[in-house]
Amino acid sequence: MSVTAPTEPAFLACNFWYIDALAGMGRRDEARTLFLDLLDRRNSFRLLSEDIRPQTGALGGNFPQTYAMAGIINAATRLSEKWEDVWCRVSS
Repeated sequence: MSVTAPTEPAFLACNFWYIDALAGMGRRDEARTLFLDLLDRRNSFRLLSEDIRPQTGALGGNFPQTYAMAGIINAATRLSEKWEDVWCRVSS
């Protein structure tokens, strides 16, 4: 029996929730890689839609999608260094 990839599109907000969970578990490198991959999927206006086809990366659904844009902001915030940590490193 062979297993085929799903043909249904994936809700982009879930991808950002996954990135947030990875970062929260300390898997920041993996989270950052997935985050950058999603940023590469944006259209020429740098926007994301409601969903993405996992096989092709094609965007679909409602466009632009507020949930996806909020996901970018939340993930970027989660993956950014705290300014206090940067300050301590630079000032020492």
